[in-house]
Amino acid sequence: MKILIAYDGSGYAHAALGELQRGGFPYKADVIILSVSEIWLPTTVKYEDSEIFPDSDVAEYLQKYSDQIDRNLAEAEVTARQAQEELLEYFPDWTIKTEAVSGSPASLILSRAFEFKPDFVVVGAQGLSSDRQIGLGSVSQKILTEAKCSVRIARVKPDAAHSRLKIMIGFDDSPGSMAAVKTVAARQWRGKPEIRLVTVTDPFFPLIPGRVLRPIPGLSEGKMKGEQKWAKMLAAKALKMLHNAGLSATLDIYDGNPRMILIQEAEKWEADLIFIGANSIQSQSRQYSLGCVASAIASRVSCSVEVVRQN
Repeated sequence: MKILIAYDGSGYAHAALGELQRGGFPYKADVIILSVSEIWLPTTVKYEDSEIFPDSDVAEYLQKYSDQIDRNLAEAEVTARQAQEELLEYFPDWTIKTEAVSGSPASLILSRAFEFKPDFVVVGAQGLSSDRQIGLGSVSQKILTEAKCSVRIARVKPDAAHSRLKIMIGFDDSPGSMAAVKTVAARQWRGKPEIRLVTVTDPFFPLIPGRVLRPIPGLSEGKMKGEQKWAKMLAAKALKMLHNAGLSATLDIYDGNPRMILIQEAEKWEADLIFIGANSIQSQSRQYSLGCVASAIASRVSCSVEVVRQN
């Protein structure tokens, strides 16, 4: 397994390291910890080249700016090494390398992911530059949206490590959702997690036209009964895959808006981790793009989320 961890030393990033202990990861993995020193005005001009600027104020500014970039990069290197030391305590058999670069965090992380081709990228929900109280920071959102591999949005819940791991899988029989099931089944979970496969069918209420629109009597009930049976048939293969992996899993079927239902159920159940395909059944042809359901869940739930993209 290959993992790229974006680490900026923020509380969110630090918490993400410890949270990986409950991720079901193998004992051996090739890992890169990438720390990016953010700069808003990159320059290749060095102090010794400052004679090209007749204005001494500009030359002095470039010297100070260049020195600050060097200091920030040195801090990023230290930050990455600290993360490496901590991660080796959790996973002593992992091969972990550190890298520190300067520039635009999101662009550099995506570029490194393209080169390294990891199984997934790990990011905290927010970073040092974020001023949000909830949701995703701009860097995490861009990586989640544009990465060509799976992305893990790491969040830590208080006292979660002392309870049985609760995993929810959003399932709609799309290739993305089956990839999410396969990912869960392939992991090496510590203990026996509690797993819920959650399917949400689209609402559909045929109406009788007239002065007052009202549902056609008996049609919605019959549809719901058929939908329940159809959803169970579709989920049978996924449940069998999880059971064959020695995992206990149940199926829950709801009718309504998938984004709202999945988020509500995750919060009500106090899920620790959600797996969901990057795309729903409606947009499965766009292999790497991010669907609205996955985006909403990754942004709004209070637990960790793995958005799975097919390799």
